[in-house]
Order: sequence, then structure tokens, then C-alpha cells
Amino acid sequence: MSSLLASGVIIASGVWLILVSALMLAGPAIALQYLAKMASTNLINYSELSLRLIWGIAMIAYSDSSRFPEFFRIAGWVLAGTAIVLMLVPRQWHAAYAVYWSKKLTAPLVRLFAPISLLFGIFLIWAVI
Repeated sequence: MSSLLASGVIIASGVWLILVSALMLAGPAIALQYLAKMASTNLINYSELSLRLIWGIAMIAYSDSSRFPEFFRIAGWVLAGTAIVLMLVPRQWHAAYAVYWSKKLTAPLVRLFAPISLLFGIFLIWAVI
């Protein structure tokens, strides 16, 4: 993967995390509904996991050019590795896990976690520009 493509994927991922944080803050109930739908169909499951795998590969590929090479390398392997593992387990397990957390988390907790997504999205963009 070229450095330009990898940085673009990472920046897009950072923007996505920022948008997710806005949803978590403004509409935590909607965010929990989306969480419950993760892995609910093959299309949703493998689309999510493919994007996660691409993001992980991009972080690995761009790690030496980033401000935090070791962090990018480790995070990239975690993202790619977990995506591959989740592709291999029965989709229903992944779906049940998503539904479990969507029922367990409350709106205030989702709002509490929103800044983490925001800060990580900003961090990713800053680390590659």
C-alpha cells in the first residue's frame, strides 16, 4: 500500500471516528441501535471487518512515516488481527456480542465515551499530517 493511500485511509478513519463521536454525543440511542446491528447480516459484518482490516493494514504500512511508529504498528496489527479473527468465527457470535453491549450500555455511558472517539480521531489525523 502506498504511503499516500495509507495516509488517506488513516485520515478517513480519523474523520469517521470524529463523526461517530458526534453521533454518540448527540444521539446515544441511535448509536446503540447501530451497535446492535453490527454483524446482523453477512453484508454488514464483512463490510465492517473489511474496512477494519484495511485500516489496520494502512496503519502498519504508514507506521514508519507516522509521528508514533511503534503505536501505529501495534494498533495496526491489533486492528488487522482482530478483523481476521472475527471473519473466522461464526457471524452469530459477533452479532450476539454487539447486541449484548448495545443492551448493556446506557445513553450516559455512550456520551461519556464520545470524547475518547473524538480525541482518537483527532490524534490519528494529527499523527499523519
